[in-house]
Amino acid sequence: MNLLDRYLAGMFLRRFVITLVGMVALLGVLDALSNADLLPLGGGLGDQFRYMVLRLPVLMDRILIFALLMALLLTYVSLIRSNELVAIAGAGISVFGQVRALIPAVVIATIISAAVIDQVNPMATQALENWLGPEAVHGDRKGPQQLWLADGDLLIEVGGLRDGVLTDVTLFERDEEGRVNAISHAASASHVRGGWALSGVAQIRYDNQPVAPPELWQTAQTPKTLRLLLAEPRDLSLFNLYRLSRMRGSGSLPSDAYLVWFLTRVSLPFVAIGFLLLTVPIMQHFGRNDSGEASLAIGVAAGFVFMVMDGVLKTLSENGSLSAIIAVSVPVVLLLLVGLALALRRIAPG
Repeated sequence: MNLLDRYLAGMFLRRFVITLVGMVALLGVLDALSNADLLPLGGGLGDQFRYMVLRLPVLMDRILIFALLMALLLTYVSLIRSNELVAIAGAGISVFGQVRALIPAVVIATIISAAVIDQVNPMATQALENWLGPEAVHGDRKGPQQLWLADGDLLIEVGGLRDGVLTDVTLFERDEEGRVNAISHAASASHVRGGWALSGVAQIRYDNQPVAPPELWQTAQTPKTLRLLLAEPRDLSLFNLYRLSRMRGSGSLPSDAYLVWFLTRVSLPFVAIGFLLLTVPIMQHFGRNDSGEASLAIGVAAGFVFMVMDGVLKTLSENGSLSAIIAVSVPVVLLLLVGLALALRRIAPG
């Protein structure tokens, strides 16, 4: 069994690396071509390559689960075509025996990939934003376009952050009952000690007090904290996702928008196990002329169904319409139950 474990693990890991690298490279080329207008005027091949490199961690994050499923399916297609699966079954190794042999490699590969994405993706995304601006990282419009903050008696709207400078800053001053007494709009704001220095300020007052445009927004918010609040949640690190999921009263997104991606990152090993439980019973074919293409298509279709349902529930959770725990747990639990049911059916008598 130790020899079989190593053999199956080696087959899976080789296909996982090849599939992941191939998919990410292909998507990287297509992404660079479709977003060539984001590059600086006169940008050449070097800028195209730089853009591709900075986008690789993001694309790896988007394609990781599908690459994992494809690697599992292709591993079993190889076993079927070489008649090795017949020998494995003939040796008395059941579906659960095959699952047990592959679980360590599948889980370890998933955890390592998720850890790399967690550490590299935020740095690459920030470098891309610093180079090309927010448009390069918010092209899908999932990140907040304006940021709202509650800061003491103030409500603040921030239009954007570029090179450490805020643009279109609006401060709403409220009284103890929550009524707006004054609205101040600044064209820009620069970070200084103790807050942000406002430039080009105009004020409208509703309490009959003299107009006195503020020169400073006193706050503990820094360019780093505001950049996190303006970022797309899934491009943040696990640590920052947890911190922002505990936040109350500030930010344009509900706290569940951060919690759902924190739980998604944590649940990846369980998704991997679910795909393994799904793949092994589907791919149990022993016919001499059976190459496994039909089961490969069924496995891919099942993976798409999972990812569509998972994406819909996550979108509802990001909008605050559904609990993050439900949005993440329901697809994963259903995947595990379906895979377990198929595995039990394969080993049931008759």
